[in-house]
Amino acid sequence: MQFKRTYISLLAFVALLVFGCEETVQLDLGQLEERVVIEGLVTNEQDGHYVKLTRTRDFYTNGPAERIEDATVSVSDENGNTYSFVHNPNGLPEEEGFYYPITPFQGQIGTTYSLSVAVDGEQYTAAEELLPVTAIDSLTVTIDFEELEEPEEEGRYYEVLFYASEPQDRKDQYLFKFYNDGEIVKDFPTDIYFSDDDLLGERIDDLEIAGFYKLGEMVEVEMYSLTQEAFIFYSDLFNLLNNDGGMFSPPPADPRNNLSNGALGYFQVSAVSREQILIEDPRDD
Repeated sequence: MQFKRTYISLLAFVALLVFGCEETVQLDLGQLEERVVIEGLVTNEQDGHYVKLTRTRDFYTNGPAERIEDATVSVSDENGNTYSFVHNPNGLPEEEGFYYPITPFQGQIGTTYSLSVAVDGEQYTAAEELLPVTAIDSLTVTIDFEELEEPEEEGRYYEVLFYASEPQDRKDQYLFKFYNDGEIVKDFPTDIYFSDDDLLGERIDDLEIAGFYKLGEMVEVEMYSLTQEAFIFYSDLFNLLNNDGGMFSPPPADPRNNLSNGALGYFQVSAVSREQILIEDPRDD
């Protein structure tokens, strides 16, 4: 059994080419409406909360999206606590557009967290409840013998299998992330892994995570709880990016999200479970 996989992007542009018998019609694609993109995360851990702010670009603009560095950002909870976020407190070039809480806090299961972002006189808000996540029981290492015969990289033919119990008394959805020595692992650069408990069943057994590994590498699995709204957001992205453009395909649409005022992206609030394993040859046991 393998994780459901999809290609993810915050925005997809579709260009329509219209051909006439003698006249070519040119569309003005450079004047698309600029929109704010908000990517936020709050978890039940002390660290790791952030809000990333960018702007969409017009069709012909090259380079990375414009980072927003002058917004006012805060997160509050239903108990009256408000946490202000500051832009790039360490002054790192790669963290331009990222906002982090001034005062550390730990999200609490069952609590609803609300995001507030003010940019250029416009206000954007979102709210989401922090749902529980099932604990990861264990990880094991096995050998992929097909990969062993013809590995893409010498020695990289070990797989990691994932085990957990899925509670049957509630409806759950999950997001999964995999790391090798601290670096994110994906089978393809744009993959994202998510599932609901209908697909996973009562037990999660022998579930292959992304990637192949070498001896001595440290592998980590993270499992995030998702609300139904967050799951719909990722499902919409899947449908959008896998639209083949045929005459029977639905027209492209922005993924549904929990943000107000036309912002793109998502404010995710999740509990996290994580487990690590060192890659050792199982034949040595």
